[in-house]
Amino acid sequence: MQPPDLSLLVVMGIFWATYWVLRITVFKPLGHILEEREATQQSATSALQMGLDRQKEVLADIDRRLTDARREAMAQRESLRATGAARRQTMLDAAREKAQGLVAEAQGRLEADIATSRAELKGNATAIAVDIASNALGRRIA
Repeated sequence: MQPPDLSLLVVMGIFWATYWVLRITVFKPLGHILEEREATQQSATSALQMGLDRQKEVLADIDRRLTDARREAMAQRESLRATGAARRQTMLDAAREKAQGLVAEAQGRLEADIATSRAELKGNATAIAVDIASNALGRRIA
């Protein structure tokens, strides 16, 4: 009879000793590193999501404020435009009235000048007629 082959037990002992050494020196530290990495990744992902959510809120607030500012600027522009149009119309009306006054004044002066010129022409017409007749007759007519 042969003694049992103890090489299997030796190999198993070496295997478990190697496993125990590797577990303490490699697997546990590596497991901790991987867990820390996973936790860091999770916290970074949640921080990123919170940042994206905050960014969306800020952008929505900025967009809302821009829309309100545009609305207010358009209202002010329309108000200023209406005020300017009213002022322009007032100035145009004043200029028209002034022009009509100047035209009426000039018309009055022209009519006065025409009346004066007609009166002078009537007086001159008689003198001219006398001169023409005197020249035509060759003698002086009184």
